[in-house]
Amino acid sequence: MNKNIIYFCFLILVSSCMNNDFMDVYPKDQQTETTAFKTYDNFKTYSWGLYDVFFGYASDSRQTDSIFIGDYEADNMIKGPYGNEGKWAYGKAKAESECADWDYKYIRNVNLMLGSIDKSSMTDHDKDHWKSVGLFFRSYKYFQMLSKFGAIPWVDRVLSDDDEALYEPRTSRDTVADNILADLKWAEDHIKASGDGNNTINQSVVRALISRFCLFEGTWRKYHGLSNVDKFLNEVVRVGPLLMKQYPAIMSNYDEVFNSEDLSGQPGIILYKAYETNQLCHGLTRMVRTAESNIEATKDAVDCYLCTNGHPFSGNDKDVYEQFRNRDYRLYLTICPPYKVKVSSNKTDWSYTGNVQDREYIDLMASISKETFHRLPTSNFKGFICSTQPHFKNNNKGQAWNASQMGFWVWKYYNTHTNAINANGVCTTDAPLFRIEEVMLDYAEAMYELGKFNQSVADQTINILRKRAAVADMIVDDIDASFDPKRDIDVDPILWEIRRERRVEFMGEGRRLDDLRRWAKGHYVDKQPVGVYVTDALKDKVKVTGGTSDNSGYVYYFAQPVGWQEYYYLYPLPLKQIALNKNLKQNPGW
Repeated sequence: MNKNIIYFCFLILVSSCMNNDFMDVYPKDQQTETTAFKTYDNFKTYSWGLYDVFFGYASDSRQTDSIFIGDYEADNMIKGPYGNEGKWAYGKAKAESECADWDYKYIRNVNLMLGSIDKSSMTDHDKDHWKSVGLFFRSYKYFQMLSKFGAIPWVDRVLSDDDEALYEPRTSRDTVADNILADLKWAEDHIKASGDGNNTINQSVVRALISRFCLFEGTWRKYHGLSNVDKFLNEVVRVGPLLMKQYPAIMSNYDEVFNSEDLSGQPGIILYKAYETNQLCHGLTRMVRTAESNIEATKDAVDCYLCTNGHPFSGNDKDVYEQFRNRDYRLYLTICPPYKVKVSSNKTDWSYTGNVQDREYIDLMASISKETFHRLPTSNFKGFICSTQPHFKNNNKGQAWNASQMGFWVWKYYNTHTNAINANGVCTTDAPLFRIEEVMLDYAEAMYELGKFNQSVADQTINILRKRAAVADMIVDDIDASFDPKRDIDVDPILWEIRRERRVEFMGEGRRLDDLRRWAKGHYVDKQPVGVYVTDALKDKVKVTGGTSDNSGYVYYFAQPVGWQEYYYLYPLPLKQIALNKNLKQNPGW
């Protein structure tokens, strides 16, 4: 399927065959099944609209930094300015009247397609294929809702106005999870192995969702005291080797996974969201290259990256140059390393300072990242140079761009080749949706949870990722209780390292909060977020804590968190839905 049309043709079709009126309890669409669902091509065209469930990089300028939500609502990052404190850490979470995550309109759209398959003129083989595609999309949406709300109503058909199912209570988590898994396994067995062409739902994509869903559900069940843990974890270890055999390699440069104009055919890319000029664009790269970039990492996140020797950082974190020295390459490609240059009056030319230390990471980035990807010094979308990092917003030297409040500016989606000329969303770098690195980490974690993790598994998974990051291999026998003195002592040392690998690989992709929730480690957000160490807070116009005086210490922006609450593990149901359906009961605590 042409990647240029996969994400927008639905707008044309759906506007002609449906309207957007829907019931408050379960959205209701007008349907014209006799004209919309006859042939293979009818179903193919209709399915294009279902791909909109994949977020990718936001095209709406108001949501440009949405990909970071799971990071800045956890312990990886913060989002300035004031008022954007993480809602879970700072006691700002509350039940709302409506919630976009409670999305039965999408479920109905999929059920409309599924309910029309048997009445079509397709062959049985083609009917099975489109049922598989529909089951994939419905499972994807149900997984999103299950992960947030727990027990939810299970609706597997289009409901009429007077259907009693509109007002049924929530279906148990066990039933919903079992249904999702059963549907995905049916789809795995009946979908066309290659889908409908490049970058469409195929057998590998279905297996990748099985891996993602079953790791979440299996570990949620283990750490929240539910049954049938192994049932789900065994599915992760079943599909993992199948996918790793099919995708034996990964892209050679980490930053190109997130900053390439075309991910088609790239190693390890199972599915991606394609962006194309004048058809579908986003604004993420531009946001990163402007003063509107308010996403920055915490010291805790920086500390979690290993050194190149494969051991945790134990050096002097009061010297930012040493703090970044000899570290996992993913650190440099996610959080901007320190440097200084002299900038000319026209703001576009620069020269070295003459201090060897100031150019250390300029030279390093030139050796590990291609010219238009992550190179120093950084610049804004107009090509104006930023003279230094750390670069504080309150002391920006007339350079408002590429700045942060605490010193660790996140630049994972920075590049200078995609169009970032205006704020209307013109960037066209593709977004990975499923990649083999995730499957590898799912497999490693599931194998540990099943008591099967060993050096062979580490070599098949974690050590492949470490080679790209220039980090020494994980040697399982070397990891004991003393390996990382800062480890959560309630987590086994080997599992801690497996989780560390997941954290750094997905840093800035919004996955951290869901990982903390499924591990029952929400309290990790209780730490006050701090940044780089400074010796002259007055000069930098920042606040510091933990230093030897009021003028030196680690920079902070937000105060000490209020703290995680146990009932936060499940999101609140929308109040409007509870008012409309008296059989819906709110999650405890809300």
